[in-house]
Amino acid sequence: MKRLTLLFFTTAVVASCSSKQEQAEKQVTVPLVSTVKVEERAFNPVLSFTGTVFANKEANLGATLPGKVEKIYFEEGQSVREGDLIVELSDEMLTQAMIEHETIKKDFERVSRLREKGSISEMEYDHVKAKYDASKAKVDMVKKNTQVYAPFSGIIAERMMEEGEVYFLNPGLEPGYSMRSGIVRLMQIDPATVKFDVNEKDLVHIRKGLPVVVRLDGIPGKTFQGKVDRIKPMLSTTTRSTSVEVTIPNSNLEIKPGMFAFVDVMLPEIKSAVVPLRSIYRMPGTSEDFLFTVVNNTVHRVKIERLQTIGEFVAVKGVDAGTDIILEGKNRVNDGLKVNVSNR
Repeated sequence: MKRLTLLFFTTAVVASCSSKQEQAEKQVTVPLVSTVKVEERAFNPVLSFTGTVFANKEANLGATLPGKVEKIYFEEGQSVREGDLIVELSDEMLTQAMIEHETIKKDFERVSRLREKGSISEMEYDHVKAKYDASKAKVDMVKKNTQVYAPFSGIIAERMMEEGEVYFLNPGLEPGYSMRSGIVRLMQIDPATVKFDVNEKDLVHIRKGLPVVVRLDGIPGKTFQGKVDRIKPMLSTTTRSTSVEVTIPNSNLEIKPGMFAFVDVMLPEIKSAVVPLRSIYRMPGTSEDFLFTVVNNTVHRVKIERLQTIGEFVAVKGVDAGTDIILEGKNRVNDGLKVNVSNR
């Protein structure tokens, strides 16, 4: 009897210990997490692109007629003003045209006197006058082609020919710049222009006048402010993108055409749900982002889309403001799991 009682007592003790151990294990398997509420904030979305610096204006200066380059008055890098004489070409053709003009001018003066006396017909007079007008226009045309003037203020970016060479109408093949024929390349780089491509998906957000921040690889630690000036009204049929231009000041000429640029276009202010960066869980091996919300101590995994990083926070789409999300302990939970919440 004593042996039976002892056996019963031992079984009861073991059963009691097992029950307590199971309860303890159940308590241990319920993770302890901390949560925060999703906030709503106003911010300016930013679209980022890469681009290239170009001159605000660019022209390859030359003539419509071939000729020997007699004098180039400016070196590469020198500044010129609108109307400055840049190049002089040989004037053999001008001399010939002026001699012809002087001869025809004498004929015209003679027939003019005869016309006043009524000694010639109107037809003869009109014929000589037409030749006189044509010779005068020829002199003006040749004169324009022996002297090349700056059409706008800027710098001589490149001397494409040297004195003594014979100028022909050959294109200056410099990829990315003007392909027209010329003797010197004139550029206006104050202000400078930054060009970048925008695809059809982002183009709906871009409009003239939007503020832009430009950073340049060649000038680290400095930013330049500008606005969207021009949007090309057509898309490439191969890339499905179009060119957008921004003008930025360059009074000290430190910005050079050809520089690589990072362009941030500041879009109008919007409101969005904002969460701490460290609350976002990225599925390993994917680019999918999630948040773990907590409703009645139960975890729910919610897929989100990142809109923009704002310091240590991220504007997101897919969750509402005021929702409780897990901040600490997200790596220990799964969808549908019960949790204990602290630091609400």
